[in-house]
Amino acid sequence: MDAFSKPAEGGCLCGAIRYRVEGQIAESGYCHCRTCQKQSGAPVVAWFALPREHFAYTKGAPKTFRASARAGREFCGNCGTYLVFREDNPDETISVNTATLDDPSLSPPTFHIYCESRIGWFDTADTHPRFARGRS
Repeated sequence: MDAFSKPAEGGCLCGAIRYRVEGQIAESGYCHCRTCQKQSGAPVVAWFALPREHFAYTKGAPKTFRASARAGREFCGNCGTYLVFREDNPDETISVNTATLDDPSLSPPTFHIYCESRIGWFDTADTHPRFARGRS
């Protein structure tokens, strides 16, 4: 997988929260699960994952919503922008909503997960591998 050639930044719609990412990207994909659909209000969420130590908030502090017993979803309490999926296990990577990068083209998706929940009227124009659930 690619790496950010220099630190990249992103944030929420209203600007109250900003973050910086750097280093190696572990994976980058599309998620079609119902939780991502409902949280984002979109048929799919593009995301990328990297080691936690390569992600830092530089402005503001997010709120967290727990949609499952294993992770929290971080978002801006002002505008509602969904920013991060953070698993409770500190050894796991952190998953960042790609669209919140200032330049989302820096981390193009390479696969699809939870396609069993894909909304029938929506599809992407790519030939990336598709998985009914997660990749493992």
